[in-house]
Amino acid sequence: MKRLCVIMFSFLYLFLGSGTCEDFSDQIQKPIKKSLQSRQQTQKAEDQWAEERVKLEVEFKALQNQQEILFSTKEDLNKKLAFRTQQIKTLETEIKEISRISDELSPYLNVVYAKLIEFINNDLPFLTEERRHRVQKIQTVLDDEKVPTSEKFRKVMEALFVEAEYGNTVEIYREKISVTGKEILADIFRLGRLSLFFQSIDKKTTGFYDGSESVWKLLPQKYNKSIQMAMDMGAKRRSVDLLSLPVGRVVVQ
Repeated sequence: MKRLCVIMFSFLYLFLGSGTCEDFSDQIQKPIKKSLQSRQQTQKAEDQWAEERVKLEVEFKALQNQQEILFSTKEDLNKKLAFRTQQIKTLETEIKEISRISDELSPYLNVVYAKLIEFINNDLPFLTEERRHRVQKIQTVLDDEKVPTSEKFRKVMEALFVEAEYGNTVEIYREKISVTGKEILADIFRLGRLSLFFQSIDKKTTGFYDGSESVWKLLPQKYNKSIQMAMDMGAKRRSVDLLSLPVGRVVVQ
């Protein structure tokens, strides 16, 4: 071994100059160590980059999926936005139309109300206080600017409906009336809007309302029984039957 070292040393000495065998060994091993260390560092860096690359690929795929979801969500939102925009335009058109109708409806309701007052004043005098109180409440509603037009319309139509129903019903109620200049308390029988009959509390006096002269008139006593039977039928105290009543002349308004 020593001989080999001497030979190699002698051979290299000619090229490298003087030095011991140990010095030559160090000169050989140091580059090799550096090369190994560099390779190890390179391999470590490559491993780290491989791991980082895998992570980045996973993140990239996740971002691609998220992008697809966002595109789909955006498309859906655009469709909803277009639909809502169209709805808003439709509502705006309806609001303008409602506003126009309201502007035209308000004066119309005032005309209808005036005609309703005139009709009640010229109608048969039944439930006078109740009907006047109803139209007074309507006047209050019509004069209130805070009440929406729809509510005003409802109130007026409600009053018209009630008045129309009077023509299809019969009713018995009690009130004071003036007959031949005397005020008496009597039971009133309303036959739709056709006629009004009265009978005194003692059942001895019977009469009707003459619309042509706007006065209460007496009837002959022979009609007492018929009027009493009509009132009993109206109050459902007896079954409905045919009766002959002196309706008189009907006033057409």
